[in-house]
Amino acid sequence: MISRCKFILCLPILFIIISQNKVQSRTILTINNYKKLQRPFNNSVSAVFVFGDSTVDSGNNNYISTVAKCDFPPYGRDFPNHIPTGRFTNGRLVTDYLGTNDFAVNYFNTPFRRQMYYKVSAYQQFLLQLVQQFIQGLMNEGARVIGIAGVPPFGCLPVVITIDSGDALPPRRQCVETYSAVAREYNLLLQRLLKTMQIHGIKLFYVDIYNPLNDMIQNPIKYGFTEVTMGCCGSGLIEASILCNPKSIVCNDPSNHMFWDSVHPSQATYYTVFQTLIPTIDFAIKQL
Repeated sequence: MISRCKFILCLPILFIIISQNKVQSRTILTINNYKKLQRPFNNSVSAVFVFGDSTVDSGNNNYISTVAKCDFPPYGRDFPNHIPTGRFTNGRLVTDYLGTNDFAVNYFNTPFRRQMYYKVSAYQQFLLQLVQQFIQGLMNEGARVIGIAGVPPFGCLPVVITIDSGDALPPRRQCVETYSAVAREYNLLLQRLLKTMQIHGIKLFYVDIYNPLNDMIQNPIKYGFTEVTMGCCGSGLIEASILCNPKSIVCNDPSNHMFWDSVHPSQATYYTVFQTLIPTIDFAIKQL
């Protein structure tokens, strides 16, 4: 059990911020020797627990029996010392930047990723039920400040464009609107769900990641991107995980690319997303 703790939750990227409270040894979230960190709002955050898929995985996947790994070059080429840590990108993740914001960050990976090519009405219902159950579970464990992130524009992932756009070759590559429309619909349903779950003493809030990412895609020059439809690794059309490997050709400057491989954003994109989340993070901390 987690005793008198406060959290922030975001899905599919999940942040749980625990304030300076005692955590019993039986908790499923193991915290050792965490220290009080000063915050500008006269309160403190002891640790940040991140639950999510490969977009927030800092290396947990290294210990899973799967071929979908990235603990080898060119992954991590822009990480300190150019070390491939198991992050599915060329450098840092959103949560790494969150960690530099005076938090102690702990990563906890859970299998939220599902095949996105479902007939999405069933997928939406499945994911909404999963989110609802997860929120309720955290409430039961003492969560009082919970933020849930929406989903990104799925139709703009390079691999989706390659497989489903009908015109995979540049310069005619474009987002698949049907998938992105489903993401928008899901985000609206999620916001409605959060309103129905509001109860006294618990603060639930929605975290928008769709619009920041979509704005990068629609206005790439504004963010310094020259390529937003292909990844930096390999051809940029379909490579990810073992298909992006030490023998792959890599673009000269990954910071010009919104995507590192055909699925995962580049470090530059993660940093920009983090910048957009700062007001939400500060708001959440004020609730602790």
